Amino acid sequence: MRDFVLGLIMGIANILPGISGGTIAFVSGRYSEIIKALASLLKIRISREELWLLIKIGVGALVSIVALSKFIDELYQNFPVKTSSFFAGLIAGGLFFLWKRIEFSFKASLMMAAGALSMMGISFLPKGDFSGGIWLLIGGFIAGGAMILPGISGSSMLVILGIYDDAVGAVAKMNFKILTFLGIGALLGIFIISTLMKRLVERWENETISFLYGLTLTGLFYVVSTSSSITFLILGFLSMFALEKVI
Repeated sequence: MRDFVLGLIMGIANILPGISGGTIAFVSGRYSEIIKALASLLKIRISREELWLLIKIGVGALVSIVALSKFIDELYQNFPVKTSSFFAGLIAGGLFFLWKRIEFSFKASLMMAAGALSMMGISFLPKGDFSGGIWLLIGGFIAGGAMILPGISGSSMLVILGIYDDAVGAVAKMNFKILTFLGIGALLGIFIISTLMKRLVERWENETISFLYGLTLTGLFYVVSTSSSITFLILGFLSMFALEKVI
């Protein structure tokens, strides 16, 4: 039951631009366990316990994503500034937990800068065009990989790429043509990035977390705007602390 509930919360996080399922797994203390299971699944060397873990988390995430897609779509349409501000606060809360994990050094600082530059590069990608399957695969791959990274949200990546509204709308309206391409790309991103993350965390955990911190901190500036609501920024920030207590 605990794994299913964790999946529910991770699913909610992945549909909200501002917090990732990877962050939820990270603050729950089970990030390494989930990453290892995903990497084992890719190599078809997964144990029964690992497979059962992924099934329960996956079902929980799927239930929350399908159930909340229409609600999030309506929220964005009617309250764009307040919604974006709340999501930005969630990002800031996630950064707080990542900050405590970093042991600062010259190498860590370089990796943090590299993460910041990488996010700047991503932000210059052209806006999404849902008329092309190749773009959907690329967008899905980037978003899927981001879903399992602590601190960076797959949905936030869709916002930066300019295709979030269309993606949420496709889920809400069950547009299977869009969802098929986006889903295949997301699955590839999840499996490939999980394998990479497993190796990076095992060998260079501090440097990897530092890179993710720079990536996420820079991404926060693309979510926050001059019209953002301070009240909802604070509310989102405090919500991350409450969420950490729950899981």
